Amino acid sequence: MTDDERRELRDKVAERLDSCNGDTLVRISELLDPAEGGEAEAPVLFSDGISRGQFLAGVAAGGAVLVSTNLATGLVAGSLGTKAGQATAQMEAQAELLKLRGLVTLYENLEQVGLDALLSTGLVLVSASLQGLESGITVLESGVRAVDAGVTAFELSFPAIRRGLIAVENLFAGFEARLAQLEELMGEVQERVSPLSDAVGSFFSSIVERIPRVGPAMLDALDRISDLVGSLPDTIGEVRRRLLEPLREEWFTDDDESGLKGRLLNPLQEGLLEPLESFLSDLADAVDTWQQQLISPAEQALTEREVIRGQIADYKEREGIT
Repeated sequence: MTDDERRELRDKVAERLDSCNGDTLVRISELLDPAEGGEAEAPVLFSDGISRGQFLAGVAAGGAVLVSTNLATGLVAGSLGTKAGQATAQMEAQAELLKLRGLVTLYENLEQVGLDALLSTGLVLVSASLQGLESGITVLESGVRAVDAGVTAFELSFPAIRRGLIAVENLFAGFEARLAQLEELMGEVQERVSPLSDAVGSFFSSIVERIPRVGPAMLDALDRISDLVGSLPDTIGEVRRRLLEPLREEWFTDDDESGLKGRLLNPLQEGLLEPLESFLSDLADAVDTWQQQLISPAEQALTEREVIRGQIADYKEREGIT
């Protein structure tokens, strides 16, 4: 050992001795200067063969050493040279052990809070809610698709509806033409121009005058027929102008800005069905994300914690830890 190393070691020993109390200094003196006629008390060492020089080094460097294993943390306290160093190290080790026991107690108290039970209950409730939400999404998506298909089919039927309306209009136009011909014919027969109802009434009256003994009932029937025939032109015209033409030109038109298509079907599809379908799709994706990234990992973590609790209980029972 060089002089510098010796000086450094002496300084360390002196610094260590300064921190010892009176009883410890007395015991160190007894070890360094054993009583006459007696044998020096052997130092407590981790291995045999440590000299007094190593003892002094132990006084300078004595302390507690913690050794970790896979099962637990073992405490090894000892002096590298003297009983004084061993006693100091044991005190430090006991203090450290108390700290660790206190920390373990806090962890055990933390486990007793019951957070896992609350999480498990919450996850069950959330999972049930998500399943109900998924079922509702499926039903709504089916309904939206059915309504959308119905709207599309109804829109595709517009050309057929218009053709039917045109056919009815043509029939009414034919009736109007025949009534006009009848009115013209009545004017020729009676040699004067008058409304159809008057012309038909006059025609029937001229016939009745030539039939003997015609009762009031027959006359009343003829008057009613005259009124009916006379009202046909106006009735047919009103139906055509107020019903058939508006249905064909305003309701079932192909114009995207008017009629049922522009005012009802397109807004229904573009403003409600399509956004609702997109929303339901996003909501279904969100439910899947919650299930995959929250519910399933949380349930797996709780299961793993339960397994570890079982391992801890087995370890405590095996090692006799209360």
